[in-house]
Amino acid sequence: MHAIRLHAFGPAENLTYEEVPDPAPGPGQVRVRVAAAGVHLLDTALREGMTGPFPAPAELPTVPGREVAGTVDALGEGTDPSWLGRRVVAHLGMAPGGYAELAVTDAARLHALPDHLGEAEAVAMIGTGRTTLGILQFAELGPDSVAIVPAAAGGIGTLLVQYAKNAGATVIGLA
Repeated sequence: MHAIRLHAFGPAENLTYEEVPDPAPGPGQVRVRVAAAGVHLLDTALREGMTGPFPAPAELPTVPGREVAGTVDALGEGTDPSWLGRRVVAHLGMAPGGYAELAVTDAARLHALPDHLGEAEAVAMIGTGRTTLGILQFAELGPDSVAIVPAAAGGIGTLLVQYAKNAGATVIGLA
């Protein structure tokens, strides 16, 4: 398979497109044929070797990326066989590996995709969407609310604008 690999911390130029062995799922895991992978600010920080909510990779080279959507094409021992062939989205958590044609993750991390939802949209929701929901737990928006959304054209901003509008709030988007 092909993957994007990082051999040294630093700028995007340190990412290389390479052929690597196919990963094999372990017990309770699946392998996903990746159709879409999330790329976020956190990924750029980790690529540069910075730490934050996730530690920088302990070993290089590594395949970055923590969010994938695609189709399950292999199962590890003891994994529910109903996952095989299903379209899914998953946040890989602390394990990178999403910038590749194939990614392995625990079956417990999978979310089945409905037919009407594309892989790119699903990846956006598993990362950016979860962050947005975390922000919204502190908001009580209604018809009398005015919501000012900085960076309204970005991923989180777009979702905040949609949420506030659906709540009946007046929305002021900043860009």
